[in-house]
This record gives sequence, C-alpha cells and structure tokens, in this order.
Amino acid sequence: MHIDDLKYLRNPAYAYGDWLSVGQTSKGGRFLDNPGDPENWSNSYTQYIAEAAWKSYQIHGGQPAIAGNLARYAEGDVKGQLAHYDHDGNKLIEYDWGALTGNDADAVSFHWKPGNMDRAESAYQYSGALAAAQAYEAMGNTAKATEMRTLATQIKDAIVNVLWNPNRQLFEHRLKSTNEWVPWKEINNYYPFSVGAVPNTATYKQALRLYDDPAQYPVFPFYTANQVDKKAAADAGEPGSNNFSTINSTVQFRLYSSVLRNYPNSWMNATDYKKLLYWNAWAQYVGGNTQWPDANEFWADWNGSSVNYRSWIHHNILGSSNWTVIEDVAGLRPRNDAKVELSPIDIGWSHFTVNNLRYRGADLSIVWDDPADKVVRYPGVPEGYSIYVNGNRVATVGSLVPFTWDPATGDVTTNGSVTHHTAVPGLKAPNQVVQDSPRLVDMFAKAGVDLTADLTNLAAGATVSASHTGSGSNVSGAVDGYPTNEPFWGAGGSANSQDWYELNLGTARTFNEVRLHFKDSRPASTTYRAPSAYDIQYHNGSSWLNVPGQTKGPATPRANYNLVRFPAVSAQRVRVLATNASGAKTGLTEVKIFNRGGLQPPANLATSATASASYTSSWESVTAVNDGIDPPSSDDTVNPRWGTWPETGQQWAELTWPSAKTIDRAEVYFFDDDQGIDMPASWKLQYWNGSAYVDVPGASGYPLAKNQYNTVTFTATNTTRLRVQLTSNGTNSVGLLEAKVYGP
Repeated sequence: MHIDDLKYLRNPAYAYGDWLSVGQTSKGGRFLDNPGDPENWSNSYTQYIAEAAWKSYQIHGGQPAIAGNLARYAEGDVKGQLAHYDHDGNKLIEYDWGALTGNDADAVSFHWKPGNMDRAESAYQYSGALAAAQAYEAMGNTAKATEMRTLATQIKDAIVNVLWNPNRQLFEHRLKSTNEWVPWKEINNYYPFSVGAVPNTATYKQALRLYDDPAQYPVFPFYTANQVDKKAAADAGEPGSNNFSTINSTVQFRLYSSVLRNYPNSWMNATDYKKLLYWNAWAQYVGGNTQWPDANEFWADWNGSSVNYRSWIHHNILGSSNWTVIEDVAGLRPRNDAKVELSPIDIGWSHFTVNNLRYRGADLSIVWDDPADKVVRYPGVPEGYSIYVNGNRVATVGSLVPFTWDPATGDVTTNGSVTHHTAVPGLKAPNQVVQDSPRLVDMFAKAGVDLTADLTNLAAGATVSASHTGSGSNVSGAVDGYPTNEPFWGAGGSANSQDWYELNLGTARTFNEVRLHFKDSRPASTTYRAPSAYDIQYHNGSSWLNVPGQTKGPATPRANYNLVRFPAVSAQRVRVLATNASGAKTGLTEVKIFNRGGLQPPANLATSATASASYTSSWESVTAVNDGIDPPSSDDTVNPRWGTWPETGQQWAELTWPSAKTIDRAEVYFFDDDQGIDMPASWKLQYWNGSAYVDVPGASGYPLAKNQYNTVTFTATNTTRLRVQLTSNGTNSVGLLEAKVYGP
C-alpha cells in the first residue's frame, strides 16, 4: 500500500526504492515482511508488492533493465510463495494460522476448524505472476513472459475450480483435511475480484451480494471478518479480535476499483465507494477533528458514533487514499503503452484537479469542471474532463466518462463528446523512458543495474572458483546477474587471512571496470562483512598481478556496491583478492565486469585520500567528505556528514594523499540543515606547496548553491594536500557532505 501512494511522488526513487529493497533482501524468493528478523512477522502471503511495483513502473518507466530486476523479484516471490505454502501443488497457497500481517486475530476463518486451508489470498500470486510477465515483456524476454502468464492462468483456474462453492455461490477458503468449504469469511475472500482473477459472469458475481448487507460487510467500520461469521465464531467460543484499520480500507478500495469497472452489479456502487473514501479520511483524525491526526495501526470498539479504542501504535498515512483519489476519482489508469487512460468513478464532485503528476518524464494534470452546473471553477480553463501535458491541454471530453488519449495521433476513444484533442509527439511508453538522475543511477547500481549504459557483462557465463567456499554458499551465486542477498559466494570457515574469487572468462577479454557487491550477513550472523581491503588482479600467463591504476569507490570497502575503474587491461583470468575483516570473512553477492570503452570519466581522486578537519562535531564524521556517497540534498539525514557545530568562523576539511597528485578541478557539496549548520558566507580551495597552504591558482570562482555540487576549476597543480576552507556567516556553523577532486 505504501508503494501505491509513493508512486505518485514526482521522484520515482521513493516507490522504486521500496520494491528494490524488498527484492534485494528476499534471497531471490518469496518476499518477507521482516527479513532482518525472519522469526517475527514474516508471514508474507498477504502482500501485493509485485503488483504495486509494476504499477509504479507504468507511471514512471525507465530503462528495460529496471523492469528486468522487477521481473526477477516478482517471479521469485510468486514461485517462492507457492514453494513454501502450496504443499499439494494445486497452485493455491495454504496455511492454518490467523496471524496475517495487520490482521492478527481479526481473521475468522481459521477458527471454524483447525488445519491447513487453500486460501483466497492466492489471488496475489496471480497478480504477482502477471506483474512478472509484463515486466519480462518490457525487457523483451517473451519466453519468460509466456511462462509467467501460463503460471498466472494456472493460479486463476485453481481459484475458480477449488474455491468456488456453487451451493452458497461464494468464493470460500477450503479445508485440506476434509475438502470442506469454510463458511466463515473475511474481506480476503474477495481478493480474487480485486485482481481480476474471477470470470465476469452472472454466476460468479453472485458472491458480491453480501456487500449489499451492512450486517455482513459494512462500509464502515472496515473490518477484516464478515460480521455475521464473526458473531457465529464468538457464539462458538472463538471471538478473536474485531479491529478495523486502513490496511482493510485499502483492500476495500482495491475491491471497489476493480468491481465497479470489471464486475458491474446491483449490490455495489459509486455511492458505497464514496462512503468508504470519506469514512477512511474521517477515521484518521480523532473524532474527525482535522487538527488531531492519528493514523493508528488499528481501531476497535465502534459504538455507532465514535471510535472508543485507538491503537498505541501510530502509523503514517501512506497508502490510505492518495492513490485511489488519483486512480479512481480522477480516473488515471496505469498502462503499458504510451496512451493515457482515464476511467473515473463518479462520486458527484462538481470539480477537481490532480496537478503536475510526474508521468514518464512529463508533467500530467487531470481537470474536471462539470459544464452542467454552469459554474466556471477554474478561470481560464475550459469546462469538461481534460488531460494536460506539460501545462498544455491535449484532450477534453464534455462529461465525466472514461476515455483514452493517444499522444501519437491525438485521437480520443470514448463514448462521450470530444471537444478538444491534439497530438503530443514524444510521450513515451514505460520502457522508452530514460531514468538518469544521480540518485536513481546510484540506487540501481546498488541493485546491479547500470542506468548509464547497456554494456555486456563479461562475468556472465564465466567459469568461477575460489580459495574457499563456505557452507550455505556457492561460487555460481556471485555471477547469477543479481546482487540479491542470496545466492552468494562466501569464504565462511576459511582459515585464510586473505581469500580470492576467480573468474575465467574463457578467452582474453579487454575490460576496465569491475563492480563488486560484498556480502554483509548482519544481523542474522557476523560471518560475513566487507573486507578490510581488496585488489583486482589479472593473470598474465604465469602469475597474478594487481591491475594497475585502480580507483575504488568508495576507498574503504563497504557492504554491497563497490566500483573499481582502471586503465583497460586484457586477460582471460581475473580475480578479487580480499583481506578478510577482523572477526569475519568475505563474501560476494555479485561480480560484474565491463569494458566501458571510449574516453573514461576521470577518476575521483578524493576517495584515495585521508580526510582531516579543523574541528568535527562528536556525532559527525570527517570521513564523510570523501566516502564517495552522493547526497540526496544538503539536508542529508541518511548518510554520514561532516559538521562543525557549535564552532563558527573559519573551518576547513583537508584531503591528504600518500603521494603527490596533479589536480585541476573540485566539486563540493555543502551541508545545511537549517538547525545550526548553514551555507558558508564564502569558501575557497588551498593546496600545500611544501611549506605552506596557498590558494589554488586560476580558480574559476566559488559558487554557493544548496542541494548540488559546486564546481571549481583551476590551473593544474601537483600536491599531496588539498584543503576546502569555509568561512561561516558569523552565527552558524558550516559543514560538507562530499568533496570530489579530479586531475587533468
């Protein structure tokens, strides 16, 4: 549900980061709620991350390799869920415990009779398989797409053939031991409708009739359990709990969104959806008081007019409604092609605007102003239902009805009256978008994807070996193409102070870049950590030699992603020689080797220097200035920082190299948190001339800009030390997040 909302932030890093994190830590298999502590809250069968992740890609798009990672994660989740929970191979997950994440003992079906049940939550394996298929199609892998669509069909058929009870005309969980349909139900029984896994026939739509009875499924409170069944369970001595929460309202939004479009019926309508939308907003404010927000994990004891119990666990509101207002009220429907589709649920609003969504590299706005009321709500904006791209109106229909606009031709497909349409060349399908922001480039590099170029990974298909291979690891795990936490190669149990991992490329290849993803097994164990040092070596036919001119980012090895660049070498055999960290061993989740070719970007010399400073606050770190991490903003609250609070006046940070470097350019990223650390009044660069610090010659100027690197060029200078000297504004302290230094 978080991803559903996060995808509508203009920066795709927020939505993409969520599913990347889950995918990278799920061992190539089923997604876990809590991979850091897998013994607690890792019942993972009620999440729809893959489906939501694919929708985020439909909105923002990006290079096909982005879809490739998503496809791999989604496939692993679906197959992993089935492998773990589908004990009889009928393509339905089964289990017997009611601790569904967010529902605890609210589920009622488990209290009918004990034992494993085939479950309706299998719907999420269906939608996950479809997400994987579409992602594979986006990256051009039609064979894998076909495989995942076939699996989706098998799951869909199992849902219909096993869970449909023709006598009660309901989809019901099914007890494995006796083959009985379980009469006690939850909102979970309707997940198959939410994901489109139910054939659109009058027979199957009969199951929706219970939503016409508030004694069974009230719009509010949004309970987990069918309330008639909950009473039956209580009468049988199994009351459980009966809480309600935004976790439940979210899946009810999903149900109405699908049913009102795909399964029209006489029992569920737009008025019900509107009530759900309003009650959902009301519940997140104590007594409906908008000055007292409190989005608790759950609520209980509804007395007909007020919530008598609010959980002590306070949540954010992500996922609770923004996405459904955009997709259902305003009607934006994510698609796989370049077209824009609107399909609104009409809740009687005379006007609304969804303004400046970031949509595949463009700005997209949706405006509705009902012409029927003859009131112009937005002066200068024509009435009707309109799409705007980059501030320009591209399509309008005269009423709030579904329509699809084709940017290539300007054509509008609708049953309504088209009053305006025009073509806008250049609006892209998701896999035609190029994502190149520094933050996304860094994020995906950590997930094994190079957004800057589409190069051949020379490590793919290599014959691999190692000095030692620990239990639970294998040498092939580091060349499977993905730096997920498992599979991996590790030297656990090695008696060596140094261990190596070798790749035989089969023939001599030219390369100038190696990407290493080091294993860190904490907190589960302390076996694996990044090495204290490492070198890339090549075999010259008789012995191993260090590749000359290695520039490592960061200079100190870190968990996961490390980048090594060097002048091109040709070799058939290449290896990583790692010095194991104290008390731990070295492991690799992935190794990639590239020949980037052409003129290489200059190496950042700062990462090989030692940092020092005039003063460093006790909670900050001077090593932050050359750790190689690009800050997201000047107020970086995530990565290490160098700050000098409470000192003011003139302060400096210095880089010292073991041997002289010739330098002619530097980039500086200032720290400014508006809480004592502020932008400097001025700054300059000085170098050590052998006896004193002097200003660098020929400086181009010293810009002062927040939230970006400030670049200075100067006459080429040979030195062992470079100093960034900052002068504070007199009342605040100063600091740096990163400094980069380059040579000619």
